Amino acid sequence: MSNVERTTDDTWSRIATTIEFFGPQWFGSTMGTGVLGIALALVAIRADLAPVATLAVAFVGLTVVATVTYLIPWCLRLVLYPDRVWADLTHPIRSQFFPTMPITLIVVGVGLAQTMGDVLPAATLRPLLTVLFAAGSAGIFGFGLLLVTLMFTNDRIGPDDGVFAWYIPPVSHLVIPLLGFLLASEYYAGTLAGQTIFTVSVVALGVGTFLFLFFGSIVLYRYAYETLPHEKLAPTFAIGLAPTSVLVIDLARLTHALQAGVGFDIAVAPLVPLLKLLALLLWGFSAWWFVLTGALVAYYVTRRTHPFFFTWWAYTFPIGAFAVSADVLATFLGVAVFGHVLIGVTALLLIIWTITAGQTWRLVARGRAFTAD
Repeated sequence: MSNVERTTDDTWSRIATTIEFFGPQWFGSTMGTGVLGIALALVAIRADLAPVATLAVAFVGLTVVATVTYLIPWCLRLVLYPDRVWADLTHPIRSQFFPTMPITLIVVGVGLAQTMGDVLPAATLRPLLTVLFAAGSAGIFGFGLLLVTLMFTNDRIGPDDGVFAWYIPPVSHLVIPLLGFLLASEYYAGTLAGQTIFTVSVVALGVGTFLFLFFGSIVLYRYAYETLPHEKLAPTFAIGLAPTSVLVIDLARLTHALQAGVGFDIAVAPLVPLLKLLALLLWGFSAWWFVLTGALVAYYVTRRTHPFFFTWWAYTFPIGAFAVSADVLATFLGVAVFGHVLIGVTALLLIIWTITAGQTWRLVARGRAFTAD
C-alpha cells in the first residue's frame, strides 16, 4: 500500500470515528457559546462599549458556524450508526443531552435577533427566526416525549442515575418561549401566526415548568441520600441555575407579548405587578443556586478532584442564562443594580468559556475527543 493510499485510509478512518462517536453532548458547546454572545451584546448596550458589541457578534457568528458544522456528523450518525444513537438514547445520562441540538436552534434565533436586528432587514430576519423557532420547537417537544417515555419504560434506571443533566429536557421546553414570545410581540402581533406562536410558547412554558418541578424533586432526593456523582458529572450541578433563570426571561417576554397584543382577551395591567414579583422571586432562587454551585465546585476541588472533562460545557449555558436574566430583571423592574450583576457574571462566563474551549481544542487535537465513553 502506498503512502498516499495509507494517508487516505487514515483520513477516512478518522472521519468515520468522528461520526460514530459524535455524541449528543457536543451541542452543549454551541448553547454556551450562543448565550455568551447574547450576554456580551447586553453588556455592550448597558455599558455602551462598541468593542464588546463586535465581540458579541463574533460569538453569535461562531455559534452559527459551529451549529451548521455539528449538524453534519450529528445527522450522518443517525443514518450510519443507529445502534450507537439508540445506545445513547437509552442511557440514563447521555440521553438527556439530545435536546441540546434543538435548544441551540432557539439560542441561535435569539442571538441573531439580539445582534442582527439592526443589520438584517425584517423581511430576511423574520422568516429565518420563524424557521428556527419551528424546527427548535419540534425537536424539543419530540425529544421531550421520547426521552420521558424511554425513561419511564427503562427498568435499569436507579436513584443514583439522577443528576442535574435530567433538567435538560425540562429546560429545553422553557427555552421555546424565549424566541416565541419575541416573535409574537415584535413580528407577528395581532396575527393568526402570532396567536399560534404564542400558544405554542405558553404550552411549552407549562410543560417545562411542571417537568422542572417533578424531575427536580427526584434529582434533589438523589443528591441528599446518595453519594455525590463522579467528578465527570460535577459541572452538571450548574444546570440547576438554568430553569429559574430562563423562567425570569420568559416572564418578562410574556409581559411584552401580552402588551403588544396577541389577539387574546387578556387584561395585561393587573398581571404585570404579579409577574414582576414572580420574576424577582425566581431570580432570587437562581442567585442562591449560583452561590451553592460555587460551594459544590469548591468541595470537589478541595476534597475530591475536578479535572477537565467535556462536561465542563455544562457550566456555560446556565451561567449565561443567569447573566441574561439579571439584565432582563434590571429592565423589567427598573433596578439598575442588576445590570452590574450581568457584567460581573458575563466576565466570569467569558473566562470559563475560554478555558473550556481551549481544553476542548486540546482533546480534539490529541485525537481524544471522539472515543467510546
